[in-house]
Amino acid sequence: MIKLGTEKELFKIKHLPINIQTAISEDIKILDDSYGKDRNIDVDMGGFVVVCNKGERLNIENFQIDFEVTEFLQAICPYVKKLYISGTERNIIIYKKQE
Repeated sequence: MIKLGTEKELFKIKHLPINIQTAISEDIKILDDSYGKDRNIDVDMGGFVVVCNKGERLNIENFQIDFEVTEFLQAICPYVKKLYISGTERNIIIYKKQE
């Protein structure tokens, strides 16, 4: 599982397909513009992006994927992107590999 929340962390996804890198970069830019580039993604408002493999168990504090409602869903081959709004100002965007 890869967890990132600001543009400074985009180096963590350089091995992913370019279409996924681009999509995540756009998501991170929105989070940075809306909530600040220097926020602590584990404590401050705003949220983060998670990239995981099919079947991988997610370890996200105060978040249980089985009980959360997906606000947005998009297929970006070979991943599925899901947006969850967990709490007042916590956006969790999950890219789960489908292969």
